[in-house]
Formats: sequence, C-alpha cells, structure tokens
Amino acid sequence: MAKHKLNQSHVLKINSTRIKKEKYNLNLPLEQARENKEIVSLGSSQTLRFIQGWEKEHYSLGEDFDRERDIHRIKMEIKRLRKLDTNKENKRNIASLYKELNERLHNQHYAMIVMKSKKDFDRLCSKKGFKINGHNYKRLLATTGGGKDSTVVFVTNDVYPYLKERLNMGRDITKRMVPAKLEAYQALACSASTLLSNPKGVLIVQDAMTSFKSNVITIDDRYSDAPVIEEIKDYSFEGDSAMNASDGFGLMLPDRSRKWSEELGIDGYASMVVRHGYTKGVLHPFDFLDYAENIAKSYMVQDAWGVTRDIRDYDVILTTSMMKLWDSYTSLEHVKECWDKFGYAFAVTKTTPENLDNEGDLNYQFIQSLKLSDSEIDQLISRTVTEIKEVLGGDYRKTLLYLRGKKISEKDVLHDNPDFIQALMIDKEIINDPFVRKHVYKMIHKRIDEAKTGVLRVKGNFSMMSGDPYTLCQNIFGMPLTGLLKGGEYYSKYWIERKVEKIAAFRAPMTNHNNIRVFRMKEDKDTSYWYRYMKNVTILNSWDTATHALNGADFDGDQVFTTDDEVIMNNVHELDALVCMQKPVGKVVPTEADLIAANKASFGDEIGITTNRITSMFDVLSRFDEDSDEYREVNYRIMSGQMIQQNVIDKTKGIEAKGMPKEWYTPKLSYTPIVTDEKGKAITDENGKYIPLPETDEDRARREFNLSIVVDKKPYFFIWKKDSSELGNYKKYIKAVERNCSIRFGISFEELKRKTDLNKKEKAFLDDYHRDIPVSIAQSTMNRICWRVEEAFKDVPRDVKTNNFDKEILKTDKKYSQARFKEIKELYKNYSAEVKSYILSMKDVIKDSEEKEEARRMFLKRFRVKALSICNNEEDLCNMVVDLCYKTDNSKQFAWDVAGKQIILNLLRKNRYTFNFPVLDEKGEIEYSGNRFKMVEIQMEVDNY
Repeated sequence: MAKHKLNQSHVLKINSTRIKKEKYNLNLPLEQARENKEIVSLGSSQTLRFIQGWEKEHYSLGEDFDRERDIHRIKMEIKRLRKLDTNKENKRNIASLYKELNERLHNQHYAMIVMKSKKDFDRLCSKKGFKINGHNYKRLLATTGGGKDSTVVFVTNDVYPYLKERLNMGRDITKRMVPAKLEAYQALACSASTLLSNPKGVLIVQDAMTSFKSNVITIDDRYSDAPVIEEIKDYSFEGDSAMNASDGFGLMLPDRSRKWSEELGIDGYASMVVRHGYTKGVLHPFDFLDYAENIAKSYMVQDAWGVTRDIRDYDVILTTSMMKLWDSYTSLEHVKECWDKFGYAFAVTKTTPENLDNEGDLNYQFIQSLKLSDSEIDQLISRTVTEIKEVLGGDYRKTLLYLRGKKISEKDVLHDNPDFIQALMIDKEIINDPFVRKHVYKMIHKRIDEAKTGVLRVKGNFSMMSGDPYTLCQNIFGMPLTGLLKGGEYYSKYWIERKVEKIAAFRAPMTNHNNIRVFRMKEDKDTSYWYRYMKNVTILNSWDTATHALNGADFDGDQVFTTDDEVIMNNVHELDALVCMQKPVGKVVPTEADLIAANKASFGDEIGITTNRITSMFDVLSRFDEDSDEYREVNYRIMSGQMIQQNVIDKTKGIEAKGMPKEWYTPKLSYTPIVTDEKGKAITDENGKYIPLPETDEDRARREFNLSIVVDKKPYFFIWKKDSSELGNYKKYIKAVERNCSIRFGISFEELKRKTDLNKKEKAFLDDYHRDIPVSIAQSTMNRICWRVEEAFKDVPRDVKTNNFDKEILKTDKKYSQARFKEIKELYKNYSAEVKSYILSMKDVIKDSEEKEEARRMFLKRFRVKALSICNNEEDLCNMVVDLCYKTDNSKQFAWDVAGKQIILNLLRKNRYTFNFPVLDEKGEIEYSGNRFKMVEIQMEVDNY
C-alpha cells in the first residue's frame, strides 16, 4: 500500500536503565541525546497534533502561529545560506538556524521509554514517577507495535490531563470492556497519519453479519491442557459465530475518494486506511447513492442506534467495527459532538497504490508447506536467479531495472531522493564508481541471501482486501443479504484484466497449508459496474471461510498476496479452514492499573518466536513418512500452532493465550517425569537437581518418541535470515568438524561424507556431526530451495573492484580552502568511528526496518549539519568530500551522505539536466527477466531541482 510523506516530530526514545541510573531525574541536553542516538523521528499523529494544539493554548502562541510554516521558513533560509560563500557569519548563521530547527522539531512533551524489565516499568509508572530535563512524566499508553518492543509512551504531567480527556473522547467511562482493547483503541491516536479535509457528512451503521455452513477444522484449548482438533462437516456460522462480512471497512462516495486522492497527490479513486476518534479501518469508493436510487429505491436508512436517516446527507459511511466504541455513545449526534469538541478529524495512514505490481516476492511461510520436486524448485527459483545473473553482467541499464524495478516512470524519476541510482540515470559512467559498484554488489548479495530464505520473484502482487461492498449496502438499506459474489467467488480487476481465472492467496503470518486459499475470479456486468472504482482491491465474498483460512484476516487494511505461478498452483491443495476457538478475558471498568497490566502482558515478540518454531516443525516433518505416528503428531502440532499464533497476536485485544507447550521445543524440560508437590511445583534434592520419577516402559517410549520430534534447532536456511546469529555458529561448527576430520581420518569432511564403506569410528563421527550441528539439515522444501540457490551463486564474488573511474565528474572546478578541508577530514574521522558504534547499537535497539531507516537519516543529518557549520557552501563542501574520499581506498559513503544532493546537481549540470532510464516496450532493445525495454530520455527544468 502507498504511504505518504508526513510532517515529522523529534522525540526522545530512551532505555529505562538510563533513567534508573540517574535516580529517575535525567538531565539530557538535546545535542547530547542526538549524539547518543536517543532521539527518533515520528510522523504526525493525532496525539502529536493534540500536543501542538495544547502548546498554542498553554504558551499563548496565538491562533495565527503555524509550526509547519515556521519550520519551512527556517529550512528555506538554510537552503539560501548553503549557496553562499563560506565565511564566519554564514557559518554562524547556518549553525544557529539548524539549532533553531531542531528545537522546533523536538517535542519535549512526548517520550518513548524502552523497558528493560517489568520492574523498571512498575517503578516508572508509580506515583514517584520520573523526570527528564526538569519535566515530570506520566504513562500515556503503549501502542500495539510498541508493546512488542516493550516500548511505552510517556507524556509530561502538564499535558497529560489534556491528552487523557481527548483520548477518552467523552465516552461512557462506566462501560465494562477488556482493558487491552481500550488501550489499543486509544493508541490509534498515535498512528502516523496525514490530515484530510472534512467530508460532507459521516454516517455510522451496523455491520453486515452473514450466516452459512462450511466444512471446517476446529482447534480448541479452552477446556483442555492440549489443543483439541476436530473435523466438522457443515459447521454453522450463525449467531455468535456468524461472519462479519464488513469487518473493518466502510464506504465513501467516489467524489469523496477523488477529492481526498487529489489532496494526497494520487490519480484516480484510492481506497484509504483512515483514522478518526476511536476509528480504524478502510473506506472504499462505492456509489451508495446510485445503489439507493436504482436498487433500494429509497434514500432512508437506519444508523447504528436505529435512527432513520437520509443517505443523501452523507458521503462517508463507517461501520460499527470501524468506530470501535460506538456503543459508548448515545447517538450519532453524540459521537459527532465529541469528535468536534475534542478536536478529531479524518486522517489517512495508507492508501491503495495507483497501480498494482506485476511481480512480487514469496516468503518462506508461503512456501514451506509445499511438497516440491527438484525440477519444480528449479522452476520456482528460475526467475529470481535469472534476474540476479543478468545484473552481474555489468550493463548499467539492467542494473537500473534491478535497482528500481520494471515500472520506472517520469514521475518516479523526478521525485526520487538523490542517491546513486538517480546518479546512474544521469550519467552511465557512474556504474564504474567504486562506491556504486560496492553498493550494487552489496545489494545483489543481499538479494541472493534473501532468495536462500524463500524471497522468490513470481508473477503476482500484494493488494488490500475488502469484503463485498454490495452486501454492506444491502445491509444498510435493510434488504436481504446476497452480495454479488457467492461462496468460492472473488473479484480482482487486476487478474480479470489478465484473463486469469484462478489464483493462490496467502497472508502472513502463516503456519500451515490450510492457510493457503484458491480464489476463483467472478466477472459479470454487475461486478464490473458496482466494483468499478475498486480496481486495485481484492474483494472477498460474504459466504465462505476465506478470512478464517487466511489466519483470521479482516478488512481494516489487511493485505493478501495473490499469484498464478504454475509451480504454486500445481502444488496448492484446497483444504478446510482452521477455525480457532478463542477465549476472551473478562470485561471490567478499566482503571489505570488494568491498563498498566495490559501493557505488561503485551511486552515481547511472541508472534515471531511462535512462527519460527512452527517453521522448524516443517523441518522435523520432512524426516518422517506420512503414515507414521511421528508425522501425524508433528502435523497436529503445526495445525495447533495456528491457534497458538492467533492467540498470541490477539492477546493485545484481550484474548487468553497459553502459548506453545514447552516440551514441544525444549528437549530437557519434561520428557523425563519429575517429582512435584501437591501444587505441581518441581521438588529438587539437596544439590538443587530435579528428582526423577521411576520410569515405566510406556514412559520411556513416550519420552523417546517426543525427543525424536522435538523442535530444538532452526532449519538450515535460517542462517541466511537478516540479523541471524545462526550463520556464525554454523560456520564455526563446520570449521571445527573439518579440522577434526582431517586430523582423525586424514581426509576432508566432504570426502568422508561421500564414502560408502564407513568404518565404526567414521560412522560414529558422522552420527555426532548430525546430532551436534546447530541447525537442522533435514530435506525440507525450504532447505532444498536454499541449497539450490547456494549452488546457483557459489562462484559470485563478494565485490568487484574498478580502477577506471574519473571522480572529477562528481565535482565542479571551484577551489576550496585547505584549512576547511582539514576540518572536514577530522569530521570524517569522527564519522567513521561513530558509524561502527551506530550499527552495533541500532541492531539491538530498533527492529522495525522503517524506523531503522528514519534513525539512520537522523544520524546522517547530524554530520551534514556539522559539515555545513564548517563549510556552509554546498559546492565547496562537495568538492572537499569527493577529494577526501575518492583519492584513497577510504569509504565513499561519507561523500554521498554529506553531499549526495550536490553530487546529483553537479552531474545534472554536466548532462543537460537529463535523465535516461529503461521503460517497458515490446520492441525494445534491452532484454531483461523475460521482458523487453527501451531507453527514454527526459529533461528537468533547471529551477526544479
């Protein structure tokens, strides 16, 4: 889905131990916080906008004060100074302006604290509280994503009552609910979002609930220690089990979509993931006025509270699954009154793209349950292998296609951030730049490593899912629910235009083959007409278990990956959906203590851990015949894993989660029965060791059976996962095995493995090797894919050096001061030292890739500011850093980080301000990855850069 550039605010993000060490009174100057990498950038959110409104009021800034306008003014003045000659006054002014800019961007009232222990959390949330820079802070909330990283939002005491009143938004505070849900709903106000103009009118209606029967497999651990799996024919989805066919989506008139799309710079009619007061979900463009006039023959509908309304008064319709606490308000007027009183407005977090991709990447979760032959594996990886090998040829045009994809447009080129890819479009000689060559090869090797983990290119794409809007309209107008799609029928304009009748659908996180769904396309005059504005959305019917199969999907922005790849389609078996029976925790009138407890329960990324253990089970599964007891038991555990995973995901919504039984993944834990007291607690002897119970033959057989299927190793292909520690452990182990083999038997380990007449010692050596290897080398589908990709690229060098690059094309002829050059050289030394520590620190602190990228931008900005404080003229600065970095084998990254934009400007000046890039063309001269392309040239107006 498309995201949009947001206004940024800088906030503190600090570990709880830092505050603890300072005895809960931390003094941290902003510049020091930046040096410590303890400031992060956040996109504008409703909460941050609330704080800005409070500041206007509290600091008497006046209604005319505009923070963004003030920030823009400072940036424009900095831009002007960067073109002037360097002197003391200009350097002093630019340093002062950057300081002022950082102060404007910093929000001192909002801080994110990463909890290193629950004990720290309790202390920081206690009445004693803590201080940062003289401000007392109080817990506000933890977002759903923040909870995984044990990160909690705190705000200053003075702004807390103002924010809390707005987060409560006039709701009935005596209403009983699950505390974790209230926390999640209030945390919606922290979503990064872009404000939209006010719609004409907003209606809230009841969701469309449908009833049907289907064959399913239920999984239930509510009344037993172990999950119980049961196949049920014609399971009834009715009553409490009825399907919410509009779960998470609503409607907007096409004109509203068009207007909002224009505000966001989008062509056409986008579907939008929106936020409002207690509101989360997707609005799809659908002409419900047309429906009223020509199908319902009436304009009168009932809102969620049963009040009759005229549909012509509204251009946006929310469902009760979108407006989370609708029943905490007495009427639609009451909701609107509270939205207005507390300053809420519609905002968008994501939109559908203008066009869907023609190709997308699988991942190991989508592939791991497929049973592929060697030839099918070769066919599945062929597109990825071919693409990478074609780039290795050194053709800069194919390098551009690889780096930027196969749908480069003029709009993309002109609005790109300046980097070496843009430079390559301006001057093809950049392909010989050692910095560019290094980066291209680094990206290629990263792509190869990704392919080893199942990131394989196929025809297909990710798209936003929606329920049938026609069903929702029938419900709104009180008509019988039929929808335009029957059970088993789906609509995707993308696939229908390509005359594809059947596709495979996947949604992460996945656990087993039952999660894969086959979608059969339905097109007739009605679907073409009523869905005409939803061209980049995949529409599901209201009458089958697709959402259950897709691991509990809903329609509030969830995406589905669809493909018609031949290998995938030939190996997908249509299985019954797994229906997980969840147990909600009790409802209460939430107190602050309840919300704090909900935060603590959400800490930790159990989702990833659970998912990885299930993946490891597929490795174990591959060792056994399908008719064996071991296979059946492991398959049972994989299927049970879906319920365990869903419960862990939904724990933040108030679902009870028992977690995975430890004996499934811990060999030493419970396979040997031990003595326990009447409460089930283990009893130890005087040495602190567990006391084993006498073991019967049955106990021994069961223990040995469990040990044979225990998941105590990750699969081999995991060694290539990003940030994995498995690769180092594996290499160290193999090196030791090879050394020992050579010493003991006088042959290489590869020779030993090929021997057919092993003696007793050699056989024992190989047995020990398989037992002690730190990863599983079972013949699972994913391991076999990994080995095939390794073989395909075994001879690819890690780097290719070039000595025929003229660095002068990056510079101008302007001379610079040698004294300032020496100062920049010292700054470069500091940069080199800090980069190493930065990489190590970010590895553990930040997991999210987008947050990492934003953190890196802030890190680099610090050095750009320091560089401009030494030399405020960007042309001079660029010449300096190019000379500094390109005369030796020094890292060239510094030059591009500090002066990348000026390098691009220099190249444009020398190349008539033109860009050259490849576009799809059936008669094109360039062949790449099964397509043909031609080179096109566009010219930028000088003043536009």
